[in-house]
Amino acid sequence: MKALQYLAAAALLAACSAPGGAPPTDSAPSPVQGGKQYTLLDLPNLDDNVHNDTLLVYTTHDAGNGLFVMAARNVDETRDGLRLYLYRPKADSSAEVLACSKPAFDSSVMLPTFFSTGDTADGLVILANYGERESWGQNAFWLKDGRFKDLGWLDVTRREWKDREDSLQQWRVGIAPYTQVNGHDGQFTFTFNTDSVQLYDDLEGHTEVMLPAARISYRYNGKDLVLVVDGQERHPRQPL
Repeated sequence: MKALQYLAAAALLAACSAPGGAPPTDSAPSPVQGGKQYTLLDLPNLDDNVHNDTLLVYTTHDAGNGLFVMAARNVDETRDGLRLYLYRPKADSSAEVLACSKPAFDSSVMLPTFFSTGDTADGLVILANYGERESWGQNAFWLKDGRFKDLGWLDVTRREWKDREDSLQQWRVGIAPYTQVNGHDGQFTFTFNTDSVQLYDDLEGHTEVMLPAARISYRYNGKDLVLVVDGQERHPRQPL
């Protein structure tokens, strides 16, 4: 069994250099001009602080200034599934909902990770992990001026080895804790502070591609979130 595990690990390392060949000598993504660093903000999951007959709450986080963010879905489950809600608790333990994000649809989880510059005027960047047992990727949101702006989809994950069912298996885990966010004036760059990442789609005809994290970034230009590989933007192919 261990021999098979070592062979699998070697194959994974080899995959980190393909497809696409060796990266250019200078492939580091450039930060947003004038950008600030949004650092990981520890907002632990709290006990529910409101009661709502129509919402089933999954996570609750203190966003400061008397405001909270929760991931919740309708008690009567629909395909829309989970959303992020910005709310203020009321004296009667109900929630004054101020804004909600787009839905996570078929995902059974929507676990938010928060990033902040330390200046409330810059808002919060939120990476919401979607998936089931494993991560499907992250939806990026910018929470500013009392609303959730959808920045787009990070089609990337991180692999770890985990003991499951008496064997060592690769497991796709959320990339958010290993993400670095830089932004200014509604534009953002997302990079990854880990050895390698898995792209679910490299937009060049390959799926589940392992690449060194230094070759990968995402840029939000104020309109679209774009995958960048080796400093070159990649866009979805348009149907013929």
